Amino acid sequence: MKRRMSNMVTENFSYKVVALFISLILWLTILGRRDFVLSKNIDIDLVTAPGKQVVAQTADHIKVKVSGPRSALKKFIDSSLSQNITIDISQRGEGVIYVDIPLNKIEVPLGVKVLGIRPNQIQAEVVPVKEPSHDEQKGQ
Repeated sequence: MKRRMSNMVTENFSYKVVALFISLILWLTILGRRDFVLSKNIDIDLVTAPGKQVVAQTADHIKVKVSGPRSALKKFIDSSLSQNITIDISQRGEGVIYVDIPLNKIEVPLGVKVLGIRPNQIQAEVVPVKEPSHDEQKGQ
């Protein structure tokens, strides 16, 4: 009986050691692969048609929540230091308008995914540009 147990352990021992190492490597790889979550503020720029201007908007930046590996998130932080989102609202009319923030405008490195943005819509008031009156021009 003891000999039989001994044979089970020592038979194909090299294969068993290799299988043990492969399973340990897989286990550590899967266990060590955690995605981290990060939030970052990104500025919003609204572009209007000539002769119009934005006088008020509910938010001038958005908070973007992203997830991914630590190295990719570091790239996102470094690249987004100067990142801002420019949204063209020149085709919209005057008055109070609602602008949806498109997810495809947010540039993220490979491996990073956008979990959400807050706010996902901003409100802006667009009015015609006021030309200075003739009397105001003489006063200058």
